[in-house]
Amino acid sequence: KIVVCVVSDGRAKINPRTRALLAGMGVYQEGIAKQQVNNKDVTAHIYEYTSQVGMTIKNDVVSLVPKQQPVQMLFCLKEKNQKKI
Repeated sequence: KIVVCVVSDGRAKINPRTRALLAGMGVYQEGIAKQQVNNKDVTAHIYEYTSQVGMTIKNDVVSLVPKQQPVQMLFCLKEKNQKKI
């Protein structure tokens, strides 16, 4: 099993292109994250997605290949940018 973990330091600081790429891959959903839950500050948000689509590269052309080894994507989006990962 393959697990890929991506950590971003700060919800307000994440690069919009990175956020769009992660959303396109299915591992991030806009509008889900909240600053507080039950009047308690949130430290981080965890997103998970498992894909069975692989990719190949031939002559600089990227192609998607279905039914490949499952890859579990974990995305940890820290609420505040603390310059610590």
